[in-house]
Amino acid sequence: MKIYGYILAASLACTLFSCGEDGVLPEPEPPVVGPGDKDEPDEKPDKIQLGITASLQSMSQTRGIIEAFMPGHDMGVFVATSGTGQTTKNASYLFDGKTWNADRDVPVEGDADVVAYLPYDKAVTDYAKVAFDLTDQDDILYGTAKVTKDIPTASLEMKHAMTLVRVRLMKDEYMGTGLVSDMTFKNVYTAGTLDATAGTITKDYGTGRGIIKAGGNYMLNDANPVIVDAILMPKPAHDEPVYVSFTIDGQEHTYTFPVLHEWQAGMKYTYTLKMTGNYNSPVNKEQVDIDVEYWSRYGKTDEIILNPNPEDYEFTIWPNYTEYGYDCYQNEGKVFGTFYYPWCGTSEGELRFVFMREGTNEIVEKFQPIDIKTNGAWDGKRIQCYITSAPGTYQLVPLFRKKGETMWCKAVDYDYGSTDEEWLYEVKAPAPDNLPALRMMEVEGQGYTSILVYPVPDDTPWNLVYTLSNKGEKALKGKIKAVWEREFKLKSNSYRPSDKKEGAVNDEEWRDELGMISVSIPEGTRFWKGIMSCQFPVKHLNPTHDGVGYASPLVHLYWRAENSDKWILLRCDADYLFNRNYTGGYIWDETTNYVKVTPQSLSLIHISEPTRRS
Repeated sequence: MKIYGYILAASLACTLFSCGEDGVLPEPEPPVVGPGDKDEPDEKPDKIQLGITASLQSMSQTRGIIEAFMPGHDMGVFVATSGTGQTTKNASYLFDGKTWNADRDVPVEGDADVVAYLPYDKAVTDYAKVAFDLTDQDDILYGTAKVTKDIPTASLEMKHAMTLVRVRLMKDEYMGTGLVSDMTFKNVYTAGTLDATAGTITKDYGTGRGIIKAGGNYMLNDANPVIVDAILMPKPAHDEPVYVSFTIDGQEHTYTFPVLHEWQAGMKYTYTLKMTGNYNSPVNKEQVDIDVEYWSRYGKTDEIILNPNPEDYEFTIWPNYTEYGYDCYQNEGKVFGTFYYPWCGTSEGELRFVFMREGTNEIVEKFQPIDIKTNGAWDGKRIQCYITSAPGTYQLVPLFRKKGETMWCKAVDYDYGSTDEEWLYEVKAPAPDNLPALRMMEVEGQGYTSILVYPVPDDTPWNLVYTLSNKGEKALKGKIKAVWEREFKLKSNSYRPSDKKEGAVNDEEWRDELGMISVSIPEGTRFWKGIMSCQFPVKHLNPTHDGVGYASPLVHLYWRAENSDKWILLRCDADYLFNRNYTGGYIWDETTNYVKVTPQSLSLIHISEPTRRS
């Protein structure tokens, strides 16, 4: 599989904005206008002249897009009087900021149809064939109205005939200077005609497809992203592909808009494109430091009174989320979780974790509570916890408190044969600067979510992509290996003994090494993006229980420093969860240090029984 240098990857955060919905500004107040100079009150004109008021069916204000009429805007107007054959062709109405002023007499002799377009072109002779050229990036407007002798003022709602395509370019992982010297839309029709009665576009196929220059001399800055707009013709789905190219630090990149996307007139389509980093090189990631003072106090100083009768608020618990590993590091954040079953029916309350000394009710450290609602069924939660306990082994204990009560209750029972020993966690001394953490890992090209198992080939290599967090920013040298593991033991990184089922088929345990790579990270590098080629050394039969796959094997990454013989599980860098501005969210997919894969031969079924794991 080829490894590319800096490339553009589309996040395809493709947001479609339509008229009347978010992304479109309210219709501006129409200007007060009249047909030229006003007559004196006692004078009567020889002929009734056409007046115009114009409102705008608006897009957001962007490059080239008219949001409101400004002095100097010039509109072409056609008037056809019913039953008389009398017409006025291509009169110019110039806006002075208050009124639209005609360049000639435009009489209204009876009931008449008014057709208008903008910008004015003196060469136009037929409102059904208004020529345009989008290389000028002028917004093309059209509108119709009816007038009478009694009401000779045409109220025109001017509509956008074209589409606005917006590209939002993010620096993201890219570590270069980020000078965008050129941005160009390619393979687009630029010329055609407009039927101003209906907004119908006819492309000029004779000129063919061309390019539209969208500017340059921008600097990539995610705090103020580069946003480039292009006024383009509407296109149907499955039309010929359209491209946008970027020249960044002298290197050209291209993104192809999905051919299945339809671009409609009067609509704005936004594409967010993110720069990816080169593999086995530094990448630019947001660094969020732990607010130590805040998290050392929040949830730590609460008075906890244990209810001597936990049956008052009965919960049964089952240990979970051991996939993270048992190791904890002092003065770092870690995510703990559990499944719980409330025997108290439907109620509201709180859940929290504490560290206790093994075999006692002595609380060594308290962690922050979260609100929960129970409905008499199994549920599960994960909570970010900042650990300050001295190195040692502690029992992690979930506590529950009903809303309005003061005492906290321990669980009354364990489920699935779990025991106190399965809740013992080791707190280690603060992690040294030469021990990296894991910011992300995924199968190349497949993204990541913790609820999916990703299919990969049996007999050919596939790539695992990872991002290391180097908190000390010191030079790091060592090796990383990927281990596909399925084992049942107290300090396993995959499953606990209580997960093992009686009567399972092919219930084997294994720790297969899938790949290994040397890593050399230069001093001063905060984040490092790597890629590792992986392949299964042996084939395993699918473990099942009652015909359903269970306890899916997991892939973890292990680190061995140079001149060391010890392999250490890469822990998660979850510091961003401990920023006081973090408001919560789906933390599962961003804090896991494992990925689930299955060779195609395994044919793993993802309905566990009963699966309470993510």
